Parts: sequence; structure tokens; C-alpha cells
Amino acid sequence: MNYQLPMLLVLSVLLVACSDSNQSRSPVVPEFSEPGLVEGRAVWMNVCRNCHLMGIAGAPAITDHAAWVPRLSKGEEALYASALEGIRKDNAWTMPPRGGNPALSDAQIRSAVDFMLAAVDELNSD
Repeated sequence: MNYQLPMLLVLSVLLVACSDSNQSRSPVVPEFSEPGLVEGRAVWMNVCRNCHLMGIAGAPAITDHAAWVPRLSKGEEALYASALEGIRKDNAWTMPPRGGNPALSDAQIRSAVDFMLAAVDELNSD
């Protein structure tokens, strides 16, 4: 018996179901016209979004305002320091320095943080 056609149908249904659910859960990442935020968005999309889009590995998602409140209360300089130096807990990195990309400059990291803060504000404003 030829199982190719039934298997293709099953795989097609699974792929459609997966793509539909991912689209409904993934937020639209805002775009801004300010040059620093444009650069920050590019860095964020290539590095930071891996964890901060959906809140992977304990990273606060850009749509989770409650998770950002205690972080925002520390101020921008503390957020820049966390992004530049990384965050360690129990002798393990919960966020690697520079998001795991040591080639990024301080200015690029700061612009990514600025973008993320603007995105958090945009996505969570009522």
C-alpha cells in the first residue's frame, strides 16, 4: 500500500496548524522613524528577539508589561548595564553579555535597549 499521499496530507495539516498558531501568538514588532530606534530595531531583531519576543528562558517578553515594571524602576543605566554585562544567577548566565554577540558595540547595545523600551511602551499602552 502507498502511504505517501496520506502522510503528505497529515503533514500539510500539521504545518498549517503550526503556522496559524505561531502567527496568532507572535506580536507585531513595532517600527519607529527615529534613527536610533531604527538601528536598535535591527540589532534587536537579529539578537534580542530570540528571547524577548515571546519571553523565552525567563526573559521578559516585550508584551509583558508586568514583567518590565520592576526592571523599568531600576532606570535606563541599569538596563544598559544588564544588556552590556549580562545577567548571572546561581553561577549561570540568564542573559549573556551583549545578548551573546560580543561583536556588538556599546552604542548598538544601547540602541537595542532603547528600541526595546520604546516597543514595550508601544505594545503595552492603552
